[in-house]
Amino acid sequence: MTVISLTTDFGLQDEYVGVMKGVILTAAPDIRIVDLCHGIEPQSVVQAAFMIATAYRHFPPGTLHLLVVDPGVGGTRRIIYAEADGHRFLCPDNGLLTGVARSPGLTRVNAVTNRRLFRPHPSSTFHGRDIMAPVAAFIARGGDAIRLGEAIPPAGIVCLDTDEPHVGADGGITGQIVSIDRFGSLITDIGIDLLGAMLADDPKQRFWIDAGWELTTHLHDAYEEASPGAALAIIGSRQTLEIAVNQGRARDRFPAAVGRPVTVRRLVGVGGSGQRGP
Repeated sequence: MTVISLTTDFGLQDEYVGVMKGVILTAAPDIRIVDLCHGIEPQSVVQAAFMIATAYRHFPPGTLHLLVVDPGVGGTRRIIYAEADGHRFLCPDNGLLTGVARSPGLTRVNAVTNRRLFRPHPSSTFHGRDIMAPVAAFIARGGDAIRLGEAIPPAGIVCLDTDEPHVGADGGITGQIVSIDRFGSLITDIGIDLLGAMLADDPKQRFWIDAGWELTTHLHDAYEEASPGAALAIIGSRQTLEIAVNQGRARDRFPAAVGRPVTVRRLVGVGGSGQRGP
């Protein structure tokens, strides 16, 4: 049974998600659809790109990952089908596959241009329903990707104009906030590999976080290591640095938005626990 994962910024207030599922199931009633997330911040390609890059590996090989976060719907942006690491992806070509394209890399990309696979008279505001849902059903039923449209070089897709997390000349690590979850935690793209290397000689040494506000802390192993209401830093389930508040919401404590730069630097010879900022 083919699995389709569905990620959108539609929320659950309106009928949009359900209608897309209805279109898919009408054409392919045996498909299993898994809701990955419909709470992406509206038009946040950055958040969706990070989410799919970290989540797709938890699905069976051959899964088709359908992403509809589409600020340019109805415009000149392309819709693409891609393959990577034994998985398949269908989405607007607007940067959603940035993380997948960087690692492990795309092995195939096709433009989706065959109008015979679309619903008649597609709405200019709902390509998820009228183009991507029927195309997803076609692919899930075993349709040959060559029928979607011309092959394009994987290097030719749109990627977000953002740097990967990196170490600067001063030894600090710079990344960005890529998501703010339901618990109000600020999720960054600074991975355990970079942070672990910086803290290798003492995993509990203190470091300084600068995101327009400042927090001095150490890496915690569990939320309960911080007092209720206290801010903390932890490696989350995505294996990246998260700023949280035990039994609270970091989003309410610190000014934050997806895309906000974050820098982490070691503090040498600093004791105690301190926090500066809001």
